[in-house]
Amino acid sequence: MVGFTSSHFNRVRRLARDIRGAALIEFAILLPALLSLVMGVLCYGQYIWLAHSVQAAANDAARAIVAGVTPAERLSLAQAAVAVDMASVPELRSNQISVAIDEANARATVRLRVDARALTLLSTGMVPLPDPVIERQAVAAVSAAW
Repeated sequence: MVGFTSSHFNRVRRLARDIRGAALIEFAILLPALLSLVMGVLCYGQYIWLAHSVQAAANDAARAIVAGVTPAERLSLAQAAVAVDMASVPELRSNQISVAIDEANARATVRLRVDARALTLLSTGMVPLPDPVIERQAVAAVSAAW
């Protein structure tokens, strides 16, 4: 059986006092938390930007439908306005955006629904996010058909 000599104990003591690798160990421990924080900021930033873009598109569509005379014409104007606004979000395809108009009492409500599950950051699953289906609406006063 091999016994420990004083030189073995001296090596162990020197190793215990050596702090050269401490920063690497601390970084390895903190890296997952840091990555989660950065991903959270990026994911929520993209989600909030997209929700704001959808609301802006709904507002623009509501302003555009005022010029329409019939419900079909209003829907066409709303879809065109949304297509122009959502062109600034190249990650979204036209089949991920739905536009609907509800009319009652000389008011029209434009409802937009965007399915953002396919967006890169929102689909990582690394950070818990709100529902990736974003729904926004805007109301405009319209005149009755002649």
